[in-house]
Amino acid sequence: MADLQETAEACEDEGGLMQDNLGRLRTVLGFDRLGKHVLSSIARKLEASGLGYFPLAVLDPRCNTEPRKEQQVWVYTRDGSERARILDAVLRPHSHNVRSTLDGLVDGDYSSLTAEEKLHEVQKIINA
Repeated sequence: MADLQETAEACEDEGGLMQDNLGRLRTVLGFDRLGKHVLSSIARKLEASGLGYFPLAVLDPRCNTEPRKEQQVWVYTRDGSERARILDAVLRPHSHNVRSTLDGLVDGDYSSLTAEEKLHEVQKIINA
C-alpha cells in the first residue's frame, strides 16, 4: 500500500499547512471507497508520516458516519514549529503541555517552555 510521502512533501512546499480532501487521500493510500476503516487508516498514515490534521472529526468514524470524497481536512507538518506545536496543543491537549505551548509561544515568554522546547528554539536560531 502507498504511503503519504508525496502529501508530506506537498505540505512542506505549501509552508507546512495545506488543505486536502478525503478522495485524494483515499486514492493515494490505494483504497477504492471511503468507510470507517479507511478513515481510521488515513488518520494513522497521516500521523505515521509526521503530519497532523484538522478538524479531527472528519477522520473519526464515530463522528463522520457518511464520509464523502469532497470532505476537506487541513494537513500540517508536525515539525516542532510554532504552528505545529500550537495546533498539537489545541487539538490533542491530553498529550501536550498546553499552558507551556500557548503561554510561551504566543506571548514570547520563553520561561514557560520546557527544556526540550527551549533547545528547539535555540536550534531554530542557529539554523537561521
